[in-house]
Amino acid sequence: MSETIHHQIVIVGGGTAGITVAAQLTRSWFHRRDVAVIEPSDKHYYQPLWTLVGAGLAKKESTEHTEASVIPRGVSWIRDAVAEFLPDQNTIRTRDGKTVTYDWLIVGAGLQINWDKIPGLKESIGKNGVCSNYSYATVDSTWEAIRNFRGGNAVFTNPSGAVKCGGAPQKIMYLADDRFREAAVRDKTKIIYASPV
Repeated sequence: MSETIHHQIVIVGGGTAGITVAAQLTRSWFHRRDVAVIEPSDKHYYQPLWTLVGAGLAKKESTEHTEASVIPRGVSWIRDAVAEFLPDQNTIRTRDGKTVTYDWLIVGAGLQINWDKIPGLKESIGKNGVCSNYSYATVDSTWEAIRNFRGGNAVFTNPSGAVKCGGAPQKIMYLADDRFREAAVRDKTKIIYASPV
């Protein structure tokens, strides 16, 4: 028989969105609310800073924290992953077999990166100037590419569909442009912003 847990408000996702909402819900008149966050990871990454990491303005290590350290006081952490949503029953089933019921549900689970959906990308990311700010593992390669750029075409892409931060491709392009000027290679550089829209 599976364990059943009830919380007034359940937040799926312990990333920046989920943690921010949990913090807001436990402040002021909300402080008596029973809030739980369902998040399987023991690490929390403050991903909005990754654009600045990619531009050499911050260290990626400053974006990594333990999940326990960012869970707001008074919020229950259910260290598990959601396996099934049953909205008509105000119920979630977890990977580990728990049944979680709720009065209110907030879903902020984030996006999953599927590098292998583009042929060759998984093998190329982080090498030879192919970089991304959307992963802790690859964000340093962005700064390496920008720092070592000596002119030519600098191509920044914005994929179709949902991305973690819609403005990130433009932000890193503007930051790279600034760096190219500082490095005196801007006059030898053609910046290309490729977007399907």
